[in-house]
Amino acid sequence: MAVIRTVTIAPGTNTGWHYHPAMVQAMLLTGVLTRVLEDGTVEVTRSGQFLLELPDQRHIGYNLGTEPVVILANYQEREGRPLVVPADATEVGAAAALGVTGRPAAEHGCGQRATTS
Repeated sequence: MAVIRTVTIAPGTNTGWHYHPAMVQAMLLTGVLTRVLEDGTVEVTRSGQFLLELPDQRHIGYNLGTEPVVILANYQEREGRPLVVPADATEVGAAAALGVTGRPAAEHGCGQRATTS
């Protein structure tokens, strides 16, 4: 079953490290999202672009811009599993090299630090 949510990340904040037990397909409605994957890979998604998050892939999302990042996310649900799981990871690799630590955003409805509706 699919769950569709809108996720908002305020400027200068991040989602916190997390992963999804199932695939997430999303479209960025506004802003620029900078995601850092566990291996240090940096992916930048702009308004109007799509992104795919694979199951169990730890990552963190940063809003380094001046306008809110708004994401329309389609979460594939796994029975008995949450949509989002906080991940205990340190900011290494590309995140440290970029100096993108930011402050955590408010709690987002899929379990991390952003807001959802």
